[in-house]
Amino acid sequence: MEDLLNEIKELQLALQTLVKRHNFLKRENEHLKELNTEVKNQLLEKEKLIETSQEKLATTNFIEYNEESKQLLQEKIDAYLKDIEKCLTLLNA
Repeated sequence: MEDLLNEIKELQLALQTLVKRHNFLKRENEHLKELNTEVKNQLLEKEKLIETSQEKLATTNFIEYNEESKQLLQEKIDAYLKDIEKCLTLLNA
């Protein structure tokens, strides 16, 4: 009978240890979820910053084109605009 009581006490201690470990892991899991959310938000902010920086760089690169490149680009834009105007005229006819 005494052996049975000792085994029950050992099982009870093991169960208490498991419950404590389970509770600790639950708290740790919640903490890690919060950190994960924070990191995701920071990543989104960084991606937006990168996108904005790339747009600024593209604008800066456009400004830095030499005159010949600017002229060619302007001619292409003008040709596209003429094509668009033709399409609009045909649609309105």
